[in-house]
Amino acid sequence: MTATALDRAMKGWPQGLPDWVRVLAENCDLSSQSKAAKRLGYSAATVSLVLAGTYSGDIAKVEMAVRGAYLAALVACPVLGDIPANDCLSHQRAPFAPTNHVRVALYRSCHGACAYASAKGGRDAE
Repeated sequence: MTATALDRAMKGWPQGLPDWVRVLAENCDLSSQSKAAKRLGYSAATVSLVLAGTYSGDIAKVEMAVRGAYLAALVACPVLGDIPANDCLSHQRAPFAPTNHVRVALYRSCHGACAYASAKGGRDAE
């Protein structure tokens, strides 16, 4: 019998499974790891590493994405107002595109003084 994502997560987090990892695992079991990863804006490999408790990237950003996508967590975007946390991460990762004033404002904010922007310009390792 194949282990479920929740089984793998419980094994990978023996010190206690955080609520957001449990939600991620449950959603992987409901659909697929690839679909869950796509919704978060991460690769299936990253989701696998998170579930295994071995992800060496910015785990706080993955947590933020999971909370936004599956737990309705909002952040106060200085440009758009309250938005889902996973959308915030997507805006941070977007390349500069002077296609309209909102995209320009988002780029400047996401790569500047926004409290949710990472020190690496919003781009975390995968």
